[in-house]
Amino acid sequence: MENKIYNLEERLKSYHIRTIKLCKRVGNTPISSRIISQIVACSGSAGANYCEASEAMSKKDFVKSLKTSRKELREYSIWIAGLKEAADFTDTEFDALLQESKELTYIFTSIIKKADV
Repeated sequence: MENKIYNLEERLKSYHIRTIKLCKRVGNTPISSRIISQIVACSGSAGANYCEASEAMSKKDFVKSLKTSRKELREYSIWIAGLKEAADFTDTEFDALLQESKELTYIFTSIIKKADV
């Protein structure tokens, strides 16, 4: 079992890299090609928007960037399920990344609720 990273920026970076590595193993088919481009974009965007939130100039910008990250994480869960179905192999990393997406979504929801008063 992988050790949890508690630095959120590092955790999001790891999530993105793990996603890329899994996508490389899936390979390029007409179905997976579309899914891979979306899932890689979602995982990267979640982290990039978190970095943007960290440098926000106002509370409103902070919350907006976090909500965008959360939206990308939710979208990711749809794409990872599709990629799992499209893959010609089984791998526990599909479920692990789905779980990570859910946990990150919960974290962002908690931060947003506390900040969006």
